[in-house]
Amino acid sequence: MNAVQYDKKLRLQLFIILCCSAIFVNIFGDYFTRFLLSEIIILSLFAMSLDFLAGRGGMISLGHAMFLGIGAYSTAILFINFNIDPFLCSLLAVVIGLIIGYLIGFIIVKTDGIFFIMITLALGEMFHSWAYTNDFLGGSDGISGILRPKLLGMDLNEPLFFSYYLLILLILVYAFLAAVTDSPLGRNLDAIRQNSGRVLSLGGSVKLYKSASFGISAAIASLAGSLYAQLNGFVSPEISHWTVSGEGLIMIIVGGIGSLSGAILGAVVVHIIQHEFSKLVDWWMLLMGGGFILVVLFLKEGLWGLILKFKNYIIENK
Repeated sequence: MNAVQYDKKLRLQLFIILCCSAIFVNIFGDYFTRFLLSEIIILSLFAMSLDFLAGRGGMISLGHAMFLGIGAYSTAILFINFNIDPFLCSLLAVVIGLIIGYLIGFIIVKTDGIFFIMITLALGEMFHSWAYTNDFLGGSDGISGILRPKLLGMDLNEPLFFSYYLLILLILVYAFLAAVTDSPLGRNLDAIRQNSGRVLSLGGSVKLYKSASFGISAAIASLAGSLYAQLNGFVSPEISHWTVSGEGLIMIIVGGIGSLSGAILGAVVVHIIQHEFSKLVDWWMLLMGGGFILVVLFLKEGLWGLILKFKNYIIENK
């Protein structure tokens, strides 16, 4: 899996533009617009987790929605059964996702390509089936009654405040992933993605690095799942279905794999198109599929690649 051309300055500029746009929408939007914004931010977190896994680690997961489910169900159980503060529930969900992700990664990262994809798909569907039939997890009905946290005297049941809360978390996760990407771990993952055999021959611990990246990615996906449960007030098995993982992969492909900010842009574009097209025509998925095929054929580096080309064009014609 090849990541797109890297440009740290442009990556940050695009992220700032997206954050400023989110603030503008949150200030002037109505209730439903703010709810849509909250969904987009949560999906952006999920997309960034997949982007880090694929763009840096070179691993494609079709079962990553399992960690959305782990985060969401962990939050639901901790809040409903143990009356733990929702904010602390999210932190614990991240830790649980990190541990489970690292352990799973340690076992499966020895595989790659189609074998890795199919193993993650199988694991994801095993979790989905288990959640669907498990009475403790509410079975097909799921678990309801999940509340949002209260921070600094603010009631996050107010969509305006909750959207800001999500945006702050998005900024923190972005800063963390950007730091990891530019760290020795990120550079080692880049080297492994390009030629794992060479890294291994030089004494690098390929399995350890890939397991760490899988754990980090799982932790962020679990955070997204926890926030999704708080946004909607309930969780059902559908959050962990493989199609959710597929939608996440579509987002990072549209945005540009390995660009981080492109993953957020992809989440914004794909979710808005889904939301608007579904109101216009019954066969909106056909339009989505056609658009995705065009992106793969003609924009192989996604929207990020298009932005890079535009930047280079401006520089060359100054």
